[in-house]
This record gives sequence, C-alpha cells and structure tokens, in this order.
Amino acid sequence: MGDVYANGLEISGKAVNARTIAVFPDTCFTPPENPATPPGVPVPYPSFGFASETEKGTGTVKIGGQTVNIKNKSDLSRTSGTEAGCAAKKGIITSKNMGKEYFHSWSNDVKFDGEPVIRMSDLATNNHASPQSNTVTWPHVAKLKSGRFNCEQVLNDLKIHLHKHEDNPCGSMSHNGQQLQSEHMCMNAFFQNNRAQDTSIKGFEKYSCKGAPCICMQGPGHANPNSTHGKKTMAQFALVADLKESDTQPTLGKVIDSEMESIKANHENLQPRPGDRQHNAKVKAALDCLKQVVENYFEWVTGKNKKDMRETECRMPQPSTDFPTPPSGVRLPGTVTTFR
Repeated sequence: MGDVYANGLEISGKAVNARTIAVFPDTCFTPPENPATPPGVPVPYPSFGFASETEKGTGTVKIGGQTVNIKNKSDLSRTSGTEAGCAAKKGIITSKNMGKEYFHSWSNDVKFDGEPVIRMSDLATNNHASPQSNTVTWPHVAKLKSGRFNCEQVLNDLKIHLHKHEDNPCGSMSHNGQQLQSEHMCMNAFFQNNRAQDTSIKGFEKYSCKGAPCICMQGPGHANPNSTHGKKTMAQFALVADLKESDTQPTLGKVIDSEMESIKANHENLQPRPGDRQHNAKVKAALDCLKQVVENYFEWVTGKNKKDMRETECRMPQPSTDFPTPPSGVRLPGTVTTFR
C-alpha cells in the first residue's frame, strides 16, 4: 500500500513497495578461507534494500498504518544479496554483510513529524555496520506519478527508455532504420569543463556524465541534423547562441525548460496524434514524468530545493571545445555564427 506523494514522488515507508535495486558493487569476503586467501575471496555482490524493513520512522504520521522513512532518523534494518559473503571478514569496508541501509537525500519541503520525508529516487547506501557504507550511492526506487498515470507504466507504454548514460540500452534498438543513441536530457557542457574526464564545475560536483538521466533517440546526433537526436543537438546550438547574443548566463531552469521543449518537439515517440485523446494524455504525462526525473536529479546534485535549484547558474558551453565539428556538408543553424 502506498500512493502518497511528495513533490510528485512516492513517499517511502514500511507499507510501501519501495526498494533500492542492485546497488553495486558491495564487495564481501567469501569462502573458501585457506592459507592462500586467509580472509576469503573478495567478491562484488549486488545489494538490495526493501522499505518493508523500515525502522526508526515516523511516530505519528503514517502511511497504510505503518511508519514512514524520514531524514536523519530512519534506516532499513537489513539488506540482502550479500548472504554468500559470509567469510569471517565479510564486508571489505564495514566487516558486515546484510547490513543496514541509510538514506542520503530527501524532500526539501515536505515533512512528517517535523523531518523531511524520503521519496522515490532519493539516494541510499547499503550494508552498514555504522554510518560508513560498503556500497556506492544509488537511487531509492518507488513510483513516480503524473496525474492519474504511473510514470513507469506510461514511459514503458510509449517506449521511452529512461536510463543512466553508463547503462545505455539504446544500441540494440532502431527507428526508421536508424540506430537509437543515448542522449542526455540536459547537455553535459552546461555542467562540465571536460566530458571525457567526467569532471564537473563548482556547485555541480555530484554531476556525472555517466550517471545523469538519458533517453534513447534516433541517431546519429551530430552527423545528421535531421535525425531526432540531431534536431535536439541543433536546438542546443540555438539555445547557446541566444544566450551568447543576449549576454545571459544560463540557469538550470532555463536549460531544463529548453531541453524539455526540444524533447517534446523532436522525440519520435512523444508526438501528438490528432483525435487520439488517450495517446495524447500519455504523451503529456510522460513529458511531465521526464521533467520530474531531471529536476529531482538536479535537486540532489545541487543540494537545493526546486526553486533555488532552478535559479542556479550553469557553465556557458563553448563551441570550439563542447560542440563536435559536424561532417562536411552539414549545415548548422545561422545563429551559431553569433558565438563562433
């Protein structure tokens, strides 16, 4: 039981089907223990945490009659997936397997019992013996919602393949005979000086090219300005040109809104159909879901609430370093000349 939301994200609690999925790696020492490997063999395991294991949650405000996860109080009493790592040393960092899960992000403005609530996609780490984790940070997953639509379902229905860039599933799919490519919903160059090194500017230290939210779009992105990925790239050229021409520093709100409009205008599976009210309602919901994902991600990156996050200034992309040179014969938008 659940269906209680904060900032469009389902709240996590003991009665809610929320979970941290496949936090990896969680390295634990595993038998055999012998003279060649005294503490056992270090093996990386996936680690899973379930909200049904909630302890130390709310005392007065409850969901489904059960306690709710809140900032600086709640944890999950145990995790699973590391049971085989049962040599004497166990976790390589914490000396623990099946340890607790702790939360590291939460709502900025919705509180139960005076503390911010934990929501879908808030971050957690698994297998603790103490506040030091044995795993990397990973999103806490429940359900996103847009109006009457469940976001997971509507994105699946429309074949919108939301993913982290490092988990790119696009290469096995195509549209109109063209292979799909992984496209960041917001261009990396607004947050990073060097994409290859995955290093981010001040204020965006948590941003990662590999971990940022992406969708699959028809490629190629730079070689073909008529592909859906290519059209989105051309819109990025135009946005930067307009910012340069008006001497305006980009903000996250401006970047997010522009990129979402480009996705709306260009994604092959997000186009309206005349007279098809059900499809068009799904498209509207899917776009709202994608925007929620992006805004929630950047709230975590910046550590700010939604309003302050949207007002945060970004880096101004530079055409000589941030935009790949297109093949001969590909015409760029005329506005690009204003910042060359």
